[in-house]
Formats: sequence, structure tokens, C-alpha cells
Amino acid sequence: MSGTGGSRSEGSRGPAWPLLAVFCLLPAIQTATAVWLEILPAVTYPLLKAVMIAVPLAVWRWRGLGPRGVAARIGLTRPRPLAGAGIGAAMAAIIAAGYVLVLRGAVDGAGIAAKVDSLGLREHYWAMAVVISLANAAFEEYYWRGFLLSELRPLAGGSVRLIVLAGGLFGLHHLFALAPMLAWPLAAGCTAVTMVAGGFWAWMRVRGFSLADVYVSHILADLAIMGIGWDLLQQAARG
Repeated sequence: MSGTGGSRSEGSRGPAWPLLAVFCLLPAIQTATAVWLEILPAVTYPLLKAVMIAVPLAVWRWRGLGPRGVAARIGLTRPRPLAGAGIGAAMAAIIAAGYVLVLRGAVDGAGIAAKVDSLGLREHYWAMAVVISLANAAFEEYYWRGFLLSELRPLAGGSVRLIVLAGGLFGLHHLFALAPMLAWPLAAGCTAVTMVAGGFWAWMRVRGFSLADVYVSHILADLAIMGIGWDLLQQAARG
């Protein structure tokens, strides 16, 4: 590692497990508070997002990691762009096919339309979709596959348990994001899909893919979901 206390970072223990459990639940707390319950969302959403950006930085500093040590720990290694793009395109195709073959026509887009209109985003939907996809994927990979995956690894008891745990925790906060827009059974089903996706991205990291590869695949998957949102908006507009 770089000359920033490498021996300390390798030998030091991670955060105590109750604190790590809180870190794992912060995204669910954020979406439950700001999106589902709508408790001062203009304050609670960015505040908790800032906390989640700061937590990994604080832990890495406590471990004595410099930039190179952090990059090595989170898997920011040489990317394989074609692999990341290919996996992302395959995930996007599966998402789109699942929607067209199973859900299209069965999902009421009124809830999504109401949420988009309340935020004044319909006119600039695709600009918003691209920005959100880029930013959301960057944050989630930073926090979930960059920070939490490496902290959970010593406690999970093997790669399979790590992947299942990482996927389940990743999917949980999506339930509270989807609940205001979808019926609970459908929100639960979509949450299960995000758990599978989260587990797959964790598997990519365990298998040695760069965090950058996971990020690229995540962007493409998110854009496919944004495409579904656009289709639901059009259906709602047609009545």
C-alpha cells in the first residue's frame, strides 16, 4: 500500500458490528424517511445522503488508508470496458423483456406520473433520467460495492453468504422508494429483482471485476428502468 499507514489498515479491525449494521441500514432509513413517509424530504434526503458519503471516508481515514489504499480496498482496478458494457446491456435487455412480457399493461402508471409531476420533471424527463442514472449508480457503487462489501467480507463467512447478504441489504431500501408509486405486492416483487441485481453486482466484485465495470453495468440497468418509467408515463397520459 501507499505510505499512509498500510500496516495499520491491514491489521486493524473494522467498525463494531452494531455500527456496521447501522451503516447497512442507512439507505433504507433515508428512503423510508424522505421518500415513503415524506418527513421533510428536502432536508432529510440530502442530509442522509451526505452522511452516507462521509461515513466511508471517515472509516478509511480511521484505517489509515491513503488514495491508493482506498482504491485497492474498493476494487477500483483496471477496468474491462467491454465486459462492463456487455453485462449492463444484457441486464438492460432482461429488464426490458421482463417488463414487456410480464408487467406491461398490468402496472398502473398513475402513481409514477403523480410523483414525476409533483417534482416538475415530466418536461425534462430524459435529461433527469440520464443525470440520475449516472449519479445514482456512482453513489450506490461507492457505498454498497465499494465500502460495505469490503467491510462485510470478514463477517459474512464465505462468498455465497456475502453475495446473498449484500444483495438483500441493497434491495431493502428500494422497497421504500417504490412503495409510494406501486401497489405493495408489485413493489415487493420489484424489490426482489433489485436484490438479485445487487447480489449479481456483488458477485462481479467477488469475482474480481473492477468497481468501474460494475458502475457501467449499473448505469445501463438504471437507464432501462428509466425507459420503463417513460413508457408508464405515456400510458398514464393516454388515460
